[in-house]
Amino acid sequence: MKSGQLFLLWLFLFSSFYVHDTSQGAPMATNGTDEPQGQCEVRTTAYTHSRYGMERNANDSQLKAGDLKSAAADWSRFPLGTKFNVCETRQTYIVDDYGPGLVGTNKIDLYMPSPREMRHWGVRKVTINIIEPGSYARSLALLEPRKRVPYVRRMVKVLEQKM
Repeated sequence: MKSGQLFLLWLFLFSSFYVHDTSQGAPMATNGTDEPQGQCEVRTTAYTHSRYGMERNANDSQLKAGDLKSAAADWSRFPLGTKFNVCETRQTYIVDDYGPGLVGTNKIDLYMPSPREMRHWGVRKVTINIIEPGSYARSLALLEPRKRVPYVRRMVKVLEQKM
């Protein structure tokens, strides 16, 4: 074997023994019904609508940018309708969207109405306070017809286990 092949074999063996599965993200406070509650620390990024005017969320409603702003998350962790505020900014968001890069993570994308605001936010680790938990049942109902998409199928599988 060449040295490059040996290195790849070593890397594969090392990763299979020492790398832990973190696909479920960090632990989160839940109540008796396994709904997110209280405060937790999450990684946030920002997103905005496309330059072609696509300002729609997962349930085909207008993305919100007023007092109550839109957010995207893994609905098996933060279900559709979860209301929370970012403790540092006191801005309130509602989870009404999802994305492939969020599934299996403890990350939330915050909607910003302009590319400038999106760039200004960047990536931040923040503490959020869950004001009102969302609905796993509503999340599952909206995702079920879309489960031919692999990342949606992952959320559906976890949601079905919670139901």
